[in-house]
Amino acid sequence: MQKNPSTEKPFSLTIDRRARATLTGVTDVESFDENAVILHTHGGRLVLTGSGLHVSSLQLEEGRLLLEGTIDSAGYEGATRKGSFFRRALG
Repeated sequence: MQKNPSTEKPFSLTIDRRARATLTGVTDVESFDENAVILHTHGGRLVLTGSGLHVSSLQLEEGRLLLEGTIDSAGYEGATRKGSFFRRALG
């Protein structure tokens, strides 16, 4: 069953120069330390890893989070890879 895009709650992740991440649609922060941040968004459970990570702003009422540090990776739990991005995009 497909979800209707107009009823889904918005969420976004923007990473600026691997030094700052801005997230919207955050519903909960499960855990965080200087190497990993695990949080829940309207898009699912998200894990960000890196070094020197610091949550500089958290506004759960608005669903916003600002993360600073060196960001190495970001991935949604349960996401499966089926080949490279270009292989998937080109069919």
